[in-house]
Amino acid sequence: MSEKYVFISYSRRDHAFVEKLSADLRRLGVQVWRDIESIAPGTNWQEEIEKALLGAPVLLYVASLNSTASRWMDRELEKYFERAGKVIPLVLDDAGENYLRNNRLGTVQWVDFRRDYNSALGSLIEGIGYLQQEQPVKAPEQKSKGYVFISYAEEDLAFVSQLTDFLGKRGYAYWDYQESERDYDADFYLEIEGRIRDAAGALSLVSPDWKRSSMAIQEYLFARDVKIPTFLIKVRELEPTLVITGRSFIDLTHDPESGLRKLDRELKRKGL
Repeated sequence: MSEKYVFISYSRRDHAFVEKLSADLRRLGVQVWRDIESIAPGTNWQEEIEKALLGAPVLLYVASLNSTASRWMDRELEKYFERAGKVIPLVLDDAGENYLRNNRLGTVQWVDFRRDYNSALGSLIEGIGYLQQEQPVKAPEQKSKGYVFISYAEEDLAFVSQLTDFLGKRGYAYWDYQESERDYDADFYLEIEGRIRDAAGALSLVSPDWKRSSMAIQEYLFARDVKIPTFLIKVRELEPTLVITGRSFIDLTHDPESGLRKLDRELKRKGL
């Protein structure tokens, strides 16, 4: 991607606004970097985001009620402040304005999208006008719909490498706490919660050790609570378990290749 692009930091719950904004910016000649469009399949999700974040001349920070609960956006902002890039906050609601007034962005001029979208868009274009290309930029081909969070007991780590290899070859990005980059300054439980909230889906690798792992079961239940697509993948036989009674499995214990093909179909069916 050209060096002249804007990076959009946002909560996934504001995706409808960001979809519209991205399309309008490109139509007006501004190149945009968004995580669900600009990361190549099978690459390390967090490394690509950080590289794009630090390479952006402008960061658009979408401030809303949803963003106030996003620890991931807080980390993006702190990381971006390590360099001398320009930050333009975009206010979507009153909670977003209140949040800006009470943090380090309070002295930065924001663009108010609460009332007149077209007028606000015009103000935003003025703020980033020097990034506009001579010709409108064609929207890039969508490459990834997001990452899947992999939940498992440590005793099943050997299988995880087979699964991540499969996901990479099929073009799915993923996050697991052993392989992916971690924020070691953050509270572990809050970091995991944020990773699950921001994921496009969750894979729970079910086995006797998974049943004994309180953390793995909590991850599974939390993923369902926040209503992201959650898939149970049986990697070893286990006795009936109350927490998943009545739920369907993708069974990899007898014919792993067939099970992985089924997983691929189910991920696609869910739009991942």
